[in-house]
Amino acid sequence: MKLKYIFIQLVCLWCIAGENNAQSPQLSNIEYVRSVNTQIQRYLTPYKQALNNSMDKNDYAAALTNLNHILLFEPNNGQALYLRARAFENVGLYERSIFDFDNAQRVGYKDPQLYYFLAKLEMKAGLGEESFQSFNNFFRDQPSQFSKKELRYESGIAAKMAKEYKACVEDLSFVINEGRGEADAYFNRAICFSELNILKEAKLDFREAVRLKPQLKNHWYYITYDRIYKNNCKQTEQQFLAIINKEMSKKEYFDAFIDAQLGLKCYPDSKILMAKQLEAMLTQFDLYYDEIIVFYQDYIKKHGADTEMQQKMDQLLLPKKQISVSDRPYDKNYPNETAMPVRNRKVAEYIKLSEEKIFQKKDLLLVVVYCNNALRIDPKNADAYQLRAKAFVQMNKPLENSIAWRDANSAIFYKPDLTAAYAIRGEIYMQEEKNDLALADLNKVIELKKDNYVVKIMLVKLYDKMGNKEQADSLHNTIIKDAPHLEELKALANRNLQVN
Repeated sequence: MKLKYIFIQLVCLWCIAGENNAQSPQLSNIEYVRSVNTQIQRYLTPYKQALNNSMDKNDYAAALTNLNHILLFEPNNGQALYLRARAFENVGLYERSIFDFDNAQRVGYKDPQLYYFLAKLEMKAGLGEESFQSFNNFFRDQPSQFSKKELRYESGIAAKMAKEYKACVEDLSFVINEGRGEADAYFNRAICFSELNILKEAKLDFREAVRLKPQLKNHWYYITYDRIYKNNCKQTEQQFLAIINKEMSKKEYFDAFIDAQLGLKCYPDSKILMAKQLEAMLTQFDLYYDEIIVFYQDYIKKHGADTEMQQKMDQLLLPKKQISVSDRPYDKNYPNETAMPVRNRKVAEYIKLSEEKIFQKKDLLLVVVYCNNALRIDPKNADAYQLRAKAFVQMNKPLENSIAWRDANSAIFYKPDLTAAYAIRGEIYMQEEKNDLALADLNKVIELKKDNYVVKIMLVKLYDKMGNKEQADSLHNTIIKDAPHLEELKALANRNLQVN
């Protein structure tokens, strides 16, 4: 399905949620929230129109640019997350696509095919365990699909990739029983039987697969299965490595592949043997793409990313234009400047990363992204609201200041003693000349944290603004007495202070 047929007018789900969540007894707050939401909608209208136009042209780079901006301000817009996932898939950025599929589910976006698209993408990326789980979720939500032969075949392959060999046998047996001439089903079931050490059944399936599709006789796994499972592990890891290196130097890649597999049966945690098997497999990339991408992901999970191996993989993947393992888009018009998202990152990690960026006073948009991700997981997290408010207020633009007020308001709603949120809201009230409201918030900060001198200095300025010089001087003198070396006192250097 083309993206341009999926998109409809985006609805500000985050705005609706924010309005409900941020309500307080004061009617003015409710009205303010509605006003902020209206501002956001008005601001995003041209971006949504541009998104529609880019999707009509299948211009995924332009679509992604617009979706990134929309999701910055409407992070819980499930349809936008879903569309961005599909767009990322179309430029090869599978990890970003998977991340957005996850978030679309998290914010409650409903599409009967969502888990299926996710499972297929995870299969394409070689993420067997994840694909297997997504197929299970798809069949759970769509039980009528469980009886479809084509889907059960795909599910069986995902099970094989996930090393869920019993499930693999079950799914592929269903496929074989439902149809005729299922050579690939027999072949893959044979592999799963082999992994279960049911060699008699494996041999029968391999023979039937080759009878139906003679070219399978040359497949590495057909030739090696019997040798691999009868391996007795008498050689050391170094002996295996010496044999493989000798074979690789002679360009005997098939033998190197077999010996690497033999070695890994004995030493499954060996990084060097995995690297050697992958190196041998890459010489036969077109024939063994599915096996290679799964093996590559296993290598990454066990031993971490390898830049040199990533480059080799991407060079071979480029003609297929399916995925990029190094997060490089196939469409050169998409800059891809944001940091790679990390799947299954915890809320506490997002909070810590946001605090670090706020302290450094840089990458404020990334802080917003981190906080958006945290709030998709925990919509009532006051710290995430407060940090996002800090980022927006530091941007110092009218719309961003309004959003900062709303986020600070939400933070206070969920955590009434969060001083930083009162300080942010009070600062924005000061900018908007709502002095009484600013005074109430800043005094609340001092009530909760008496040594907050930054806010006390804000209060001095506010008293001056309100024409209450006596209170301003009194507080100023107190600050000088209690914290004479405070750096922030420079902000009051030009005040005409009446010294006590």
